Amino acid sequence: MNIINSFDAEEKIPEKISFIFTLVFLFSINFSIALCYMVFPILIVSSSISFFKNDMKMIFPPYIKYLAIFSILTFVSTIFSVDKIASIKDNKELFVYLLIPVFILTIKKVAVFRISIYTVFYSAVLSSLIGIIISVREGISLSHRLKGFSSHWMTYSGLLMMVFVFFTVFNIYEKKRKLKILNFILLIPILTSILLSLTRSTWIGIFISTGIFFIYYFRKQPKLLIGSALILSILFFLLPGSIKSRVFSIFDINNVTNKDRLHMAYTTMQIVKDHPLTGVGSDNVKMVYPRYRHRNATKNNPHLHNNFFQIAAERGIFTLISFIAFFISIFTGLARKIRDGTGLEKRISSAVLFMLISFLTAGMFEYNFGDTELKFLLLFFISLPYLNIYKAGNKYSQA
Repeated sequence: MNIINSFDAEEKIPEKISFIFTLVFLFSINFSIALCYMVFPILIVSSSISFFKNDMKMIFPPYIKYLAIFSILTFVSTIFSVDKIASIKDNKELFVYLLIPVFILTIKKVAVFRISIYTVFYSAVLSSLIGIIISVREGISLSHRLKGFSSHWMTYSGLLMMVFVFFTVFNIYEKKRKLKILNFILLIPILTSILLSLTRSTWIGIFISTGIFFIYYFRKQPKLLIGSALILSILFFLLPGSIKSRVFSIFDINNVTNKDRLHMAYTTMQIVKDHPLTGVGSDNVKMVYPRYRHRNATKNNPHLHNNFFQIAAERGIFTLISFIAFFISIFTGLARKIRDGTGLEKRISSAVLFMLISFLTAGMFEYNFGDTELKFLLLFFISLPYLNIYKAGNKYSQA
């Protein structure tokens, strides 16, 4: 995959600059959010110049309208926020949604698309290899969790989870045998680092999403499905004791963090009861948490460890409805593309669908929609099914 050859000679400089910086942005998600923020305005400016100079037309994905409503209602919530300054500062995150049109405008060819997704893949592979080295040197423990170059282990494992699920599905449909084998080999260190992070929410996200996918994929071959389940069972018992005990803790009703998540449901209901329409404002849950926490809760939490709880408490029930509508729109759009699409479009839509299932499943136990790095990657993935590269007659559209 040659970056230079992916462009025609007549293509404009802003398009080339935008693509190069897009690659820098995508690769940096696993390593430096500061660099991502530095590159972000360059992407906005270069893609805008390209858009207006070339008199381009772009069809926005149908889910955009719900994301716009979500953003507007967030601003309304800020007006009634408990701490308006904190909410205004947090609202800068709304500007990252501009990445959706940036990606759609920048990735206009199959060659460019392939370079982009494999930039994300190889970045995750490198991040996971570094994580494995760190774990070998420093050991595995809950008191010193693996987080790579990220600020938190949930960010680290969440990024790897999204890439792992996307490329597991994407690679299942790969027709080039050598590339397929290589990709599956490279997925091994990613999964290893996810396990070493001891992050249960990402484990559940992977288990549910890939489980549903393999049931769907092997639905006409039950023997292969049973065989895969047996292999996974054997591999599980070969895992280190620290990882197995962490897995068993998921089902322990007496586990302190499990109880705390139930207490957070109580806290959410109390906050929504007092602030049903606009919530307490973005980034304000941590301020009011001590007042609403359950009497048996062990600590004050900065957020409610659940996407839906957090949005409801922060921004009110109408914003929560728009948030749910946003994801429903994505799912229905992907389902239509999987049903009616062919070749690359169907393959990409399938990979994005199951990645999204993993993201939302993990988001039942962690506020991952509030994690900027994860949001960067999420916006990239959900843009892919709406790229202008699936034209009939394109020899790569059947890839």
